[in-house]
Amino acid sequence: MPDKNTRSPEHEKTKKILKIAGGIVLAAGIVFAAIGFISLFSSFGSGSPPGLFWCAILGLPMCAVGGGLLSMGFRREINTYVKNESVPVINEAAGELRPAVGDVVSAAREAQNAEETAVCPACGERNEKGSKFCKGCGKPLRSVCPACGKDIPSDSAFCNHCGAKLR
Repeated sequence: MPDKNTRSPEHEKTKKILKIAGGIVLAAGIVFAAIGFISLFSSFGSGSPPGLFWCAILGLPMCAVGGGLLSMGFRREINTYVKNESVPVINEAAGELRPAVGDVVSAAREAQNAEETAVCPACGERNEKGSKFCKGCGKPLRSVCPACGKDIPSDSAFCNHCGAKLR
C-alpha cells in the first residue's frame, strides 16, 4: 500500500474537495430536511397545508449526495479503520482453526502413508508397498491369480483384475 507521502498532490487535493463539498452538501441537506419536516408536522394542528415541505424533498437527496461525497473523501481512513478492526479477529479465528487444520493434514498424511504401505492380513504389520512377504511374520503379502497371472493381495477372495474366484 503506498505511503501517504507517495500519493500525488492532485489526489490529495481531490480528496480535500470531496471532504469539504460533502460536508457542506450534507449540512445543507440536513437543514433543508429539518425545515421541511418541521413545516409538515406543524401543519397537522393548524389545518393549513405545509408550505415548506419542498425543503424536505430537496434536503433528503442532498443528504445522500453529501454522505456519498464524504465517504469517497474518507475512503482510505474508513478502510484503514475496518482493516484494523478486522485483522485481529481474523488472526484470532486462524489461531482457533489451526489445530483443526493440523488434524486434517495429519489425517491426509496418514491416508497417503497407508496407500504407500501394504498391511499384512495375518499380523497387521505395515510393510513397504510392493513387498512380497511380511517383515513381521514372513507370510506372503501377495499371491498370483491362477486365472490371469496378475499379482493380487494374498487375502483377496476374488481377483481384482479378472474377477476370478480364488477360494
